[in-house]
Amino acid sequence: MKNAVFAVFASAAIFTSCQSVVDDLNINPNEFTEVPAQLVFNHVVLSTAAIAEAEPLRIAGMWSDQFVGTDRQYITQDRYEVSAATFDGVWGDLFQQGIAQAQIAQEQATAEGLGVIANYSQLLEGYYVAEAALMFGDVPYTQVNNLDFPDPVYEPQEDVLATALALIEASITGAGADNRVSTANEVFTTGETGGTTWGEFGSALLARYYLAQSDYPAALAAARAANFDQLSDGVEIIHTTTNFSENLTYQFEAEQRANYLSYGNDSTVESTLYNILAEGTPMSRADEKTDDAARLAFFSSGVDQGIYRINVGTGGFFASDANFPLVGYPEVQLIIAESAARTGDEEAALVALNNARNYWDEVLGTDSYDDLDGTDLSGDDLIRAILVEKYVSVFGLPTYYDIIRTDNLIGADMDTRTSPAERFLYPSTEISSNSSYPGDKTLDDPTPVFN
Repeated sequence: MKNAVFAVFASAAIFTSCQSVVDDLNINPNEFTEVPAQLVFNHVVLSTAAIAEAEPLRIAGMWSDQFVGTDRQYITQDRYEVSAATFDGVWGDLFQQGIAQAQIAQEQATAEGLGVIANYSQLLEGYYVAEAALMFGDVPYTQVNNLDFPDPVYEPQEDVLATALALIEASITGAGADNRVSTANEVFTTGETGGTTWGEFGSALLARYYLAQSDYPAALAAARAANFDQLSDGVEIIHTTTNFSENLTYQFEAEQRANYLSYGNDSTVESTLYNILAEGTPMSRADEKTDDAARLAFFSSGVDQGIYRINVGTGGFFASDANFPLVGYPEVQLIIAESAARTGDEEAALVALNNARNYWDEVLGTDSYDDLDGTDLSGDDLIRAILVEKYVSVFGLPTYYDIIRTDNLIGADMDTRTSPAERFLYPSTEISSNSSYPGDKTLDDPTPVFN
């Protein structure tokens, strides 16, 4: 019995001694317990590039036939042969790297008394939310980034878009809205003359999302409120020749996956964008007032071993140090043009269309685009010309949304399809982990906004 008692006390002593040795073993004194709001906000800004000019741009570009997939898996993606797993990364960039980080930045900035950072983060949350709804349709939102809801429910696309617009609307009059977009970050830049403000940036995004919903009066008002009246106005993602800060299309095509993406193969197929800008093709728009040769050279480096290559060379649109427009002057002017035309003001529509055309003369140092007038275009022909100009001016998601919204009014080649793909597929990560997953959708399942 005495031995037993001694053993108990000895064991207790040993256990107590060991416990003190391992106390705090898993606490890393070098690990962040709280990240400053500015650092989180920087991440929120930087992640816009993953949406505007990375995989979503490439898929949207192929499915609107601005680009052609010419190697490996991009051949199949170009033919719409995709699976749910194709979109895992896009979903993660929208929700984990975008929406969740924007919400964290707002909470942290508010705690630190940084109202300006909180407001800018709210604007960008609206951006991520709107793009998610337009790409995928019904998506989770209210319950995301909340541990109380491990399986966030999917909400109607129109409701989510309305919430996104409300976030952006509120930010337009919020703290710091009159500051230039270059304020408080080192990722966005804007024009040197005056410069786009955060409030004007928000208005430009509103114009994009109202247009996607075919609300032309609201799109027109928002686009005009954006005040993009200088050719340099807009919001661009900064790129340099420094490794990993280059233009993302340059990184993809020049450094990672050469020849996966192009403007076509001269022995099989050319993209619609190439056929519109090139002379002598059935779709060419070349005439006495329109010469697209310089713009085509700006986009494309010509034919090399049978491939119409993307111009990632020095001075090209996708050069390593070429900034990418998150929302640019041509897009906003062409939103004005289409919205004005559809609401009965063809004179204003022609002015805005000519503004967008003249932008390229300024960029390229040419005199290739004479002004168009009512004797050249009116009615449906004017609307189609505006949509074509946007198609050859704005790469990626905004153009893809136009193709769906107008049921491919411009007649872009849909390759193996007779109509546009209506949406991106829900990712495999949702199928496997979210019990609220609403069931599989196909590329042909329409979304309410575009139908």
